[in-house]
Amino acid sequence: MGARDQHQEVGPVSQAEARRLTGELRDAIEEVRSAVLVLAARVRAAHRARVWTALGYSGWAAYAGAEFGVSRSTAYRLLDLAAAAEAIEDVVARQTGPELSHAWDTGLVLPVRAVVDLKGRLAELTDLIAERLVEAQAEVGSAPLEPGRVGEVVAGAVAELRERSDVPIAELAVAGGPDGYDTEAWRRHVTTGRTLAAEQQRSDRALGEIALRLAPAHLSDRSALTVFAVYADDVGEDPELFLACRRYVITGDWRAVEDDYRARQARNFLARHSGQR
Repeated sequence: MGARDQHQEVGPVSQAEARRLTGELRDAIEEVRSAVLVLAARVRAAHRARVWTALGYSGWAAYAGAEFGVSRSTAYRLLDLAAAAEAIEDVVARQTGPELSHAWDTGLVLPVRAVVDLKGRLAELTDLIAERLVEAQAEVGSAPLEPGRVGEVVAGAVAELRERSDVPIAELAVAGGPDGYDTEAWRRHVTTGRTLAAEQQRSDRALGEIALRLAPAHLSDRSALTVFAVYADDVGEDPELFLACRRYVITGDWRAVEDDYRARQARNFLARHSGQR
């Protein structure tokens, strides 16, 4: 029997069979959740032990690439995942007790994209989680929080923080601008700029999702560009932009667009115009 036959729909099943399949799916999901926590713990242990030194590698990225076949960006994303997991476990343990320290992962709240978005903001995240856990505990009084509720609280805090601008409004309100700028006017300009930057990131992600449908991830950049050349011509855009946005969706790292594509475009623009002077 071929792979296609194995995945054909077989129609409604009995209630007992449906329960069996649901149980298998639940077990598989639990295994994935456990794997995320185990992975984070082992990444922390290996990095703290500086295992690459004993094995003769120049650094963490070289070690991870040679031993596990992952890219440099993935190697460092693993460290981001481990740091985020450790920070969340610590704050949940402090607020609810060590027995619920892993309960935050009930909803698989830390996909790679969320880790990228929260990089450098773990202190802000843990403060928010602590605040939300206190509120959740107040709702149930002296009764212990259920693991599922802990997962909901952490997931909500992650989602809330990802929607915020990088600098809190309270900080912008007291931050002074360059000499000659009114502080309030500067705050308004910064707030507007951050909103536009967030909209740009959402737009880039949407373009990347379209690009990934047009040229799936298994295609090389060169093959993808062949497809994008036709599509970009029809929509009046640079095919390189679609390639960069596609890479952004695949990696979850916006630097594929901002640092690679747009920064390169800006450098080329300046080089062309400086040569005309």
